[in-house]
Amino acid sequence: MTSPPDRVDLQRPRDLSALLSESLSLYRRHFPTFAAIAFVVVVPVYAAVFGIGLGQFTGGYDATPPSAAAPVPIIVQLLVVDPLVAAIVLHVLRGMAAGERPHAGRSIQAGLDVFAAVFWPVLIAFACEAGTVVTVIVPLVLLVRWYFVPQVVVAEGRRGTEALRASWEVTRGFAWRTAGYVVVGRVLYSLGGALLATPIAILAKAVDSQAVALAASTVGETLVAAPIGIFSALLYYDLRSRQGALAT
Repeated sequence: MTSPPDRVDLQRPRDLSALLSESLSLYRRHFPTFAAIAFVVVVPVYAAVFGIGLGQFTGGYDATPPSAAAPVPIIVQLLVVDPLVAAIVLHVLRGMAAGERPHAGRSIQAGLDVFAAVFWPVLIAFACEAGTVVTVIVPLVLLVRWYFVPQVVVAEGRRGTEALRASWEVTRGFAWRTAGYVVVGRVLYSLGGALLATPIAILAKAVDSQAVALAASTVGETLVAAPIGIFSALLYYDLRSRQGALAT
């Protein structure tokens, strides 16, 4: 006898503790699905950008990459890895909310199909944030208010600048709460991923291999990309449910 589908109730508010515990629980219970999603996104991107583009497949261990390449990991994370994983993970959770079993292949394809629609508003948001970076505060505000662009594209069908406006509305009245939760969630999961990848990083230094160091960062990001995506999706629905409660 097969077990019943693991349903997810997306239409309810969650505090920080619930967001963390449920995102971790979902990740643990469906680890093969979410690990496959992260692997398909992270490994090719890291191999192409860092391994080939920045030459990290060859050479000795270097803990301090050239300053010219310093922004590359942030750009790759914000423009490709985070939004693509967010779109795929949200597709998984929406299916589970409807009583479907999670399926990595279908969800990955659905995320790839919608990625162009996700990418353009994300690129616009990134350009605006980068253009105001000298002010320090403004790009941080924009980053928070436009954090849910992938979610509104997938869940609400918004496109282009309308996706930016919709994400802004999602966080209206909850900007500080959103910022705090996002920081806590990302820090905790990133620390966990870094800790798990530490043995590979130590090995990279011991054998003087930048390729092994790249493997460590790839493993770390592969382990944390999906749970961060789950956390972000649950937070998006949390904010939507709170706004709905305020409107009634």
